[in-house]
Amino acid sequence: MPIKKPEPGAARAEAPPARAKKAASRQLQTLPEQIAEHIFNAIASGEYAPGDRIREESLAEEFEVSRGPVREALRILESDSVVRILPNRGAHVTQLSIKEVGDIFEIRRTLSGAMVARLSAEEAVAVAASLDADIKALDALAQDPNADGTAYFDTSFRLGRVLRDNCGNERMAEILSSLSRQTLRYTQLGLATPARRKESARNWRAMQKALKAGNVEAAAESVEKLIEDSKREAVRQLQAREAGEGA
Repeated sequence: MPIKKPEPGAARAEAPPARAKKAASRQLQTLPEQIAEHIFNAIASGEYAPGDRIREESLAEEFEVSRGPVREALRILESDSVVRILPNRGAHVTQLSIKEVGDIFEIRRTLSGAMVARLSAEEAVAVAASLDADIKALDALAQDPNADGTAYFDTSFRLGRVLRDNCGNERMAEILSSLSRQTLRYTQLGLATPARRKESARNWRAMQKALKAGNVEAAAESVEKLIEDSKREAVRQLQAREAGEGA
């Protein structure tokens, strides 16, 4: 399964002119970054469970590369607290913990609110428009009793990326992207039930409505509530798991 680099300029065609160059530069990944993304997606989908070892030699064979890029990819994931590299034991998927939920979500909530609050009224209106299609999709998925959580989560994750990419602060976007990856497995727990997905969709709609009105303070509050609600549900799910394991 060799990994190919994206075609140069492929991302530019659909990006808004003011952000095109920055958006494209974020999407042109190095080989280790591409491998890290593949591993990360495998962890997020449950192919690797917490505590599982990730074997460099198997990945090098799968991706048809040397072990060097795989090792660098694992270091990238370690920096995001997705894996932990132990001496003489290799890389292992990190365990989910209630304390980590509180610590990381608090940072993510604060920075996300600050990211939105710094927008001008004109920028807020433009950002609201860029979110429109995905928020409509979220509404439909939240209201569909037959929809599973995967499509909703994927759309929500994409919305977060669009919001970060349009915040006008590239360094802040990079930090928030890292925090989003660190909290991804917890966010999946936080969106596990239909009731939570409906609540999440309401928060996204409230945020977009405030952005359209140029009210960045109200939009920031909605973003913070979105993340806080997800944290609360993730903690509840983890506590239930711990109680079940201790029974």
